Amino acid sequence: MFDADDLPAFEPPEFDEHQGDEEDVERPPLRGSTTPPAGLHDVDWAALEDAYGTAGETPWFIEALTSDDDGDRDFGVYGLYSATTHQGSVYSASRAAIPFLAELVRRDIPMALVFLARIAVGETHFVARPDDVAKATSEYADEVAEFADDIEAAWARTGDDEALRLLVLLGREPKGLPALTPDATAGLCLAHGFLAARDNGVVPGGAKHTGARVEHVAAARDLMANSPSLHVRGAAAACLVHSGFADDDALALLHHLAQGEYPVHDVWTADLADLAASAWCFGTDDDGLLTASGNTRPNLHSRLLERVARQFRPSGEVYRPVSPEELTAAQRTTLEAALRGAPEAITGVDADHLRVDVPGTVAAARRLLGTASGELSRRTSQGPLWFVLEDALFARGDGKVALAALAEVDAWAALSEVFTARQPGGTAESITLTVRHGDDAATLALCSTFADALADHRTRVEEFLDGWLSVVSEVDGYDLAFAVPAQRIGTALVALARSGGLPVRFHPMVKPYHRFPEFSKVPLPLLRELVEQLPEDVRAARLAE
Repeated sequence: MFDADDLPAFEPPEFDEHQGDEEDVERPPLRGSTTPPAGLHDVDWAALEDAYGTAGETPWFIEALTSDDDGDRDFGVYGLYSATTHQGSVYSASRAAIPFLAELVRRDIPMALVFLARIAVGETHFVARPDDVAKATSEYADEVAEFADDIEAAWARTGDDEALRLLVLLGREPKGLPALTPDATAGLCLAHGFLAARDNGVVPGGAKHTGARVEHVAAARDLMANSPSLHVRGAAAACLVHSGFADDDALALLHHLAQGEYPVHDVWTADLADLAASAWCFGTDDDGLLTASGNTRPNLHSRLLERVARQFRPSGEVYRPVSPEELTAAQRTTLEAALRGAPEAITGVDADHLRVDVPGTVAAARRLLGTASGELSRRTSQGPLWFVLEDALFARGDGKVALAALAEVDAWAALSEVFTARQPGGTAESITLTVRHGDDAATLALCSTFADALADHRTRVEEFLDGWLSVVSEVDGYDLAFAVPAQRIGTALVALARSGGLPVRFHPMVKPYHRFPEFSKVPLPLLRELVEQLPEDVRAARLAE
């Protein structure tokens, strides 16, 4: 299977001039014999774009795939991967390449399938569950789908798992069970299951379905019971689960396989245990996710992520907080179980990947559950302060409502709760409120709003800054050199500047991040605002324009 991690960094090639039969042509250093698709060099590739600019090299990358020289083929792979499908992005050159790659598919050149797949689905190389299929489309997927007959014919001839994956991601139903080989049969089982989940409306942990796509179910049951291959049996069980026909036998087999180590080689996964764990989670109801043994795979973290994905609403462009009044008993149980046994299900990157509106920090979860104290948990006329900040300031961009709520509490104490140390005894700050998208914008909104709210707290603000003055004044680029509470320092400085002027003794604290202000922990608009408080002759030294 193609693995981009094995590739070295790509460098655009240097072209040599060679004398052709009729005219001089630019040609990369291809050493072998090639058979380019007809019309490949008739396209005005220089008028198209790839990841590096003009796409004049793209036809040579495609031609290189037809070479009988290993180095030439590597040249083509590197070029198409890095220039034409760079990091999952597609370009006008990617679109123009589609029919020529389809021609190479008809010649059974397997790497052409890889790049058609990348043009159609981006970086989605591995698919472990049905919702991965639904996400795998690009703006050129429909144009790749025009060649689905060629891809299916390649699958029928060769059993190439890349052809199977691409068919499924394009929504094309591959034929029959079993297939050419045990591995191909396993892949085909999963393909049928993923498509059935879509067509039968199967949801994780939901009731059984008898929808339109059921013709493969009997064959999958037979394979699960009788195949000599664990790979096939596990894939067949997963097929039944994803198709909406989970039963005790299928779930028991998947749970058993999830405990072992079964390296396999197919398009869907590199480890049968991982696939089995994912399918078991998909087919198990909410209660079963919590009652399974905590010492087995899938572990509590994985099972809680599954519950979170089911129980909390999908996120939009910005995080929308769940209010205490709408928290359900099931959601409460999930959060409490996570806080007890797997807090990383709340704080980890996986939770963000789920794209659901679930509290993203331990502190945020405790505030939602009503088990936290402090200023952020204080109830204002607008609601709990934490909810007002997350809903009004983050979700709706309403700074006036947030400012009104802050006027009813101790704003300085609330600021210290918003930005707290990551480690005991440390000073590197993190936001304890939930921020799903646009961290920089959220930090700016918080710091600016709190700066306005602290107009009546000048004495406390100055005492705080005096405590850090000697440390910050001695070091250039203080955000980098010391783990100082940079967001609170920046907010405090802006609060003084807006409420009567920044005292001269604090001018040395206005510094960029290691001479690169765009990386300052203090939001750049506020840093520029602070620079305006400095004497004109020192502004250039404080902030490069």
